[in-house]
Amino acid sequence: MAQHELPQGTFRRAWVRLRSRLGEYPEAVAFISFLLIFAFFALFNEYFLTPIALANILTFGSIVGIVVIGVAMLMISGEFDLSVGSTFAVASYVFALSLNAGIPPLVALLLALVVSLVLGLVNGLIVVGTHIPSFIATLGTMLAYRGIARAIGHGKFATYKGPHLRLFDILNGPLDRLNHLFSPPATFRLSILWFLLIAVLMSFVLLRTRYGNWTYATGGNAAAARAQGVPVLRVKLINFMLSGFFAGLAGVIQFAHRTSVDPLRGAGMELIAVAAAVIGGVRLSGGYGTILGATIGILIIQMMEQGLVLMQVPVQVFQAFAGLLIIIAVLSNTYLGAFGE
Repeated sequence: MAQHELPQGTFRRAWVRLRSRLGEYPEAVAFISFLLIFAFFALFNEYFLTPIALANILTFGSIVGIVVIGVAMLMISGEFDLSVGSTFAVASYVFALSLNAGIPPLVALLLALVVSLVLGLVNGLIVVGTHIPSFIATLGTMLAYRGIARAIGHGKFATYKGPHLRLFDILNGPLDRLNHLFSPPATFRLSILWFLLIAVLMSFVLLRTRYGNWTYATGGNAAAARAQGVPVLRVKLINFMLSGFFAGLAGVIQFAHRTSVDPLRGAGMELIAVAAAVIGGVRLSGGYGTILGATIGILIIQMMEQGLVLMQVPVQVFQAFAGLLIIIAVLSNTYLGAFGE
């Protein structure tokens, strides 16, 4: 009997240690999932590792990924923003209509970003001023901001009608030198570099600055954080503004490529952003998660979509896979997160 109990006890202790170590890294489950899903598609689809397919994953993922970064920061501080898709559309319209009105490109860009900041600030003021749950408050502003986008665009497409702008190349021009290294040419764009730059910057802020510590403390236990002198309300307001800002920035970056916007632009993006953050290890209750994990989360979603499209799988199946992955991620992160606290 004792001979069988020793290996079993050893295995249990080793598993507890592994579980504890994994719990210290919120992005651990997302990273393992990324490797498994990547390996699956690489093995079972001959087109998955082509430059064009990989460029599509990164290019399309980078736009939503910028939104995910802001949403993840806000979720870590214990709040939600369901209005990012609508803010994305408003910023795109403001940018387009300003350019068509003859406003200088840099001023038009700043105007779109300021409007996005203001929309984020309004979300924050509603939440901290009325104590309405942010899920409900931003559900309301999601509808309101979508109405604003429809109103300023008169419910129609807005298309830039002027000559090509250098600003478009800076925001989201093609990476020609990289693309022409492949045959046929790939479709990598500058939005990928913006995404990576913002991810690195916000990771530094979250993990290496006092403000990052305040964000974790606010989401983990707001009352205790307040007692320790953390400006909880200010942290939440700033993170709401960051969420709006990054949604607006993503909107103008996408517009710089497509040069048109429609009333439904960004619809459903808020759910993808929350899903990516959760898959990446950000806890719904706040106080736990990383920007790295959230960026891996959006790449997983985009990789799944691209891989299933290449395998000619219906979009409904992709939605089922994505929903299942979210549930698994929540269960796994809850199981491991208790050891990482």
